Amino acid sequence: MPQTLCPNCGHSPIARGATACPRCREPFDHLQSHKKVGRMRLDRPMVEADDDATVFGGDLVTSAVSAHPGPAAGVLLASAAAWFVRAAGLVGTLEDPQWTYGLVGLDAVLALVLVLNRGPAKGLAQVGVVAQLLATAWLAREAPLAPVHLAYVILGVLALTMVVGEPGPTRRYLGLGLGLGAAVASAGLLALPMAGGSGAGARQSLVGNELGYRLELPAGWGRMTREQLAPHLVLPASTLHGGAVGFGDAAQGRYGLLWVERGAGKGAGCKGLLQALRGTLGEALSLPAPPALGAKATVNMLTTQGGAQGTLGCGVLADGRLVGLAVVAPPSVGVVDEAAFSAVGAGLALQ
Repeated sequence: MPQTLCPNCGHSPIARGATACPRCREPFDHLQSHKKVGRMRLDRPMVEADDDATVFGGDLVTSAVSAHPGPAAGVLLASAAAWFVRAAGLVGTLEDPQWTYGLVGLDAVLALVLVLNRGPAKGLAQVGVVAQLLATAWLAREAPLAPVHLAYVILGVLALTMVVGEPGPTRRYLGLGLGLGAAVASAGLLALPMAGGSGAGARQSLVGNELGYRLELPAGWGRMTREQLAPHLVLPASTLHGGAVGFGDAAQGRYGLLWVERGAGKGAGCKGLLQALRGTLGEALSLPAPPALGAKATVNMLTTQGGAQGTLGCGVLADGRLVGLAVVAPPSVGVVDEAAFSAVGAGLALQ
C-alpha cells in the first residue's frame, strides 16, 4: 500500500487527507502535494505514483532521498576536513599514500549529493561511506588499535548511521554532534607522538608505502612531528617526489629524521638535503653506513642551525632513490653517540 512520510520528522504512514503530522503536528496545508489532493474530485482515482513520491522528488520505498539531508551532509563535510588535515600533514603525519586526498574529495562530493537530494542520493552516500571505511581499515592495518585510527573508523561509522534509513530528530542532531566531535578528535590525535603506534612498550614501525620504506625504531623511540623536532632538527617539507618522517627519544635527548626521494642524484640530492636541514656538514666518519643506504653511502658529522650535533648518512639506491638518515642531540646532551645512529639504521629497510 502506498505510504507517505512527514517531511519534518519522518513519521510514516500518514493517513490520507490528514492536515498535520500526528507525531510532530507539522501542518501540511503549505505543501503543493496537499493542495493538489484538496482540489481533486472524490470520484477520480488518485495516481499511485503521486502517493509514493516525496516532496523532494524521491521515493519512500527505496529511500532514494532524505527529508532532512543537512545533518548528514554536515558530518560528511566535517569528515572531509578531518581527512584533509591528515592527508596534508597539517598537524602530524602518518605517511599515508597520496590517494588519501581522494577520501577528502569523496566526502565533499557525497555531502553535495545529499544537499542536492536528487536521484539515488542516499544510496550513493551509503556506498561511498562504506568504501571510505574499507580504505580507513586498510590504512590502519599496521596498528589497528591506535587511537588515531580508531577515531577515524568511528567517524566513518557515524557518517554511515546518518545516511541509513530516515533518521528521526534525535538521531539527526545527536549524530551531527557526535560526528563533529569525532572529526575534531580524529584531527587532534594526529598531533600526539606515536600516533600510529600500537603501544607505549612496543617498538614502533614507521612505514612509507609510496616511497617504499619501513623503519623499525629502537625501544623507547617514537614518531615526532615537525614541532617536536624543532629547534634541534628541521624536518624538510614533502615534495612531489620525496618526503620525510621525524622520530626520536625526547627522554634521552635524541632526535632524527629519514628522507626518501625518487630521481635525485647523489651529489645534488645530498647537498639539497643538507640545505633543507639548514645544517653544516663536518668531517667524514669511519662509521659504516646502514646497509639500507646503499653500497656507496657516506657518513658525516652534522651540526644543525639549532646547535645540535650528530650524524648524517646519505646514499643513492640502484633504482635512483636518495635516502638520508640523520640522528642528532642538543648541545645540553652533547654529540650523539654513533651507537644510536647505528641502532636506528639497523631497523631501516627499503623495498
